[in-house]
Amino acid sequence: MIEYPGTGRRPFVKICGVRTPEDLAVCAACGVDAVGLVLAPGSPRRLDLHEALGLFAGMPSELEPIGLFVEPEMDVIEVWPGSWIQLHGEETPERVASIAAETGHRIIKAIRFDPEECRRWDEHPAVSMLLVDGPRGGSGEPFDHSRLAEVLPELTTPVIVAGGLGPENVADAVRRLGTFGVDVSSGVESTRGVKDHDRIRGFVAAARG
Repeated sequence: MIEYPGTGRRPFVKICGVRTPEDLAVCAACGVDAVGLVLAPGSPRRLDLHEALGLFAGMPSELEPIGLFVEPEMDVIEVWPGSWIQLHGEETPERVASIAAETGHRIIKAIRFDPEECRRWDEHPAVSMLLVDGPRGGSGEPFDHSRLAEVLPELTTPVIVAGGLGPENVADAVRRLGTFGVDVSSGVESTRGVKDHDRIRGFVAAARG
């Protein structure tokens, strides 16, 4: 279960792009809150539906599984058995509202950092969390966190920051931004699409101080 601000420990930590049972075991052991299973085409971390459902079936109880989709068809989302999905494409507000209404999933909307986009999605009633990323999600490219810090006081939706984070700099991001959570994918990989378990442990330890 995802705990909202004021109800649990800080910060919330999400590891995106997990692909193996060993990844899940390490995440659970070091206190990760949620893991992202990528079902979007074109990603080196992509799982087909059979692989994703297999990982879901063996999901440690400590972890919240989040299905990551990019502009998906409704029949694809409907087979995701988890409570949460992350939408990482150019979905319109109307499309997001439709997905939430028809599937009942809780939605994390991922956006590339832009102050106006942050404000626009913050007002959307179907969005439970905002994930604010760099120029290209999953690439590890950073953005100017000082600009996000200027916008955060205006936002009421819990914010997860991503983009360019790793064990080396996540503590600084947590200290400077104080967002609800942090998210990482390429920053805890040994090679593209392959998670480095020592870097996962280091990331969680640094984020939680």
